[in-house]
Amino acid sequence: MSKRALVIPDCHIPYEDTRAYDLMLEVAKDVDPDEIVILGDYADFYAVNSHGKDGEFTGVLLLDEVDAVIERLEQLNKLFPDAKKVFCEGNHEYRLARYINSKCPDLFGVVDVPSILRLRQLGYEYVPYGPHQKYHILGSKLIARHEPLAGGKHVAQNTVEKAMHSVIFGHTHRIQEAQVVTIHGENYRGISSGWLGDSSHRVMQYVRHHHQWALGFSVVTVLDDGTWFNNLLHIINYKCIYNGYLYAN
Repeated sequence: MSKRALVIPDCHIPYEDTRAYDLMLEVAKDVDPDEIVILGDYADFYAVNSHGKDGEFTGVLLLDEVDAVIERLEQLNKLFPDAKKVFCEGNHEYRLARYINSKCPDLFGVVDVPSILRLRQLGYEYVPYGPHQKYHILGSKLIARHEPLAGGKHVAQNTVEKAMHSVIFGHTHRIQEAQVVTIHGENYRGISSGWLGDSSHRVMQYVRHHHQWALGFSVVTVLDDGTWFNNLLHIINYKCIYNGYLYAN
């Protein structure tokens, strides 16, 4: 027997790539996951960002962004009512806490990500953002978190070497997988599963090298003995292959 988890990387809703996101959902319907793990930056929270706003988007309302995220969360609930759901907070969701601390500290602890996104009401386990963030996918030894533990061009390799543990993470918007085997034979992997955002949207243009971002996501299978396998699904020209079947949108 085995169980499967759908691992959703950065989406930056409402600036997700809708074709890529909906393609991921089509695959997920056939996977029928036992668990859904959101790796963070599911929301963009552009309205409260600290980088400044593009002139065309100064009127973006936080309420509209929140409504779009909740709509996607409710969609996951409707499609996969029996799956356990986990929401790891990313640095973009953490924009809300930074904004409150800076602009209206009296609201700290009153308005936060779990409350504004209705995570508890929707049945999502919340894993706060921070350096010690971790969630064990399906109880396995594969740790999910938003940020890698190291940077650089070879971020997956650098992260697994620093962690000396298997880690799947978001944040980089790149697709990488690296392996380390210790002298004692332990096998560890670092995995970056890409993202599902729209790199062409103007709100993304403040980041250099966004042309290197890659669309993708992961399906993790965990056996009864805890052994796990990661299927890293590349989305190319809005097509991907899972379990020998071609999906296209």
